[in-house]
Amino acid sequence: MKVVVNPEFKHLEGFVTDAIQRSYKAENVYRNFRNTVEDVTVDGLRLVVKIFKKPTEFNRVVYSFLRPTKAKRSYEYSLRLLDLGIDVPLPVGYVEKRKGLFFHTGCYICVYTDYKPITDFKDKPLDDPQTAAFIDAFSEYAASFHGRNLVHNDFNIDNILYKVVDGKFRFQLIDLNRVQFHNHSLMRCAKDISNIHFRPDMMQAIISKYCGFRGLDFKSFSEKVKKNSNRAKGVTKIKDFILIPLGLRKKRK
Repeated sequence: MKVVVNPEFKHLEGFVTDAIQRSYKAENVYRNFRNTVEDVTVDGLRLVVKIFKKPTEFNRVVYSFLRPTKAKRSYEYSLRLLDLGIDVPLPVGYVEKRKGLFFHTGCYICVYTDYKPITDFKDKPLDDPQTAAFIDAFSEYAASFHGRNLVHNDFNIDNILYKVVDGKFRFQLIDLNRVQFHNHSLMRCAKDISNIHFRPDMMQAIISKYCGFRGLDFKSFSEKVKKNSNRAKGVTKIKDFILIPLGLRKKRK
């Protein structure tokens, strides 16, 4: 078993080592279908533990020899993003467990954040002053993020968190194991934006502001977002058709 602990949290090495066994008493469970996400307080510090689902046999081989595990990527990408000035929950450590020669499962631990998902703004009217301020701030944030040649690849309203400090919006990102750190086309950025899934009028406002901050043509970029959105809907329908009967995906409401 491989255990990596952030030097800042060396005193939590024992907890990190045992976390994959879920030997702690969880205070809250946020997800418990594919991955398990729970929070727990250790030595007065509130932590979040994410235990990744057991990969397929194929991916066990991939994660053993060809590609870093989700746990490792979550930890290392958090550190890289913090170095770039992108706010994310502080990484504490990760664990990789093997069975024989092959990877079996892993977990990632970070410090709990009191930032909230931007789902709070999903149903708010555009003429609400706080909504307008949010659209301005978030559009600038997304433009700045992509402008650094970064894409999140799961840039949705559950993985983007916010907090208002001294009247200004601040944002954090979670679920970081799919982030990419190199040059990207506008189509890849549009794919990120298409994952946000606010209602149409709010999306149009965000895309318009985003294009203004990046100096992009609104019509052209909007078409790229729409194309990605339609493609994703088609893929989702196919996956639902195959995976829901197998119990590998929950039926959508």
